[in-house]
Amino acid sequence: MLMCIVAAIGSFIQKDISLGIEALVLGFLLSPYGIPMVGATVIAFFKGINEVIKSI
Repeated sequence: MLMCIVAAIGSFIQKDISLGIEALVLGFLLSPYGIPMVGATVIAFFKGINEVIKSI
C-alpha cells in the first residue's frame, strides 16, 4: 500500500494524473480499509440476513 502511494505521488509530480489516480485507488484497495473491509461488511450482512431468517 505504501509503495502505491509513493508511486502515486511520483506520478503526480511528473504530471501523469491518470496513473497517479490508479495508484491511489490500488493503494486504497490494498489497505486495511479496502478489500478486507468490504469482505467484513458482506459477512456482517449475511449474518444479519441469517438471524432474520432464523427468527421467522
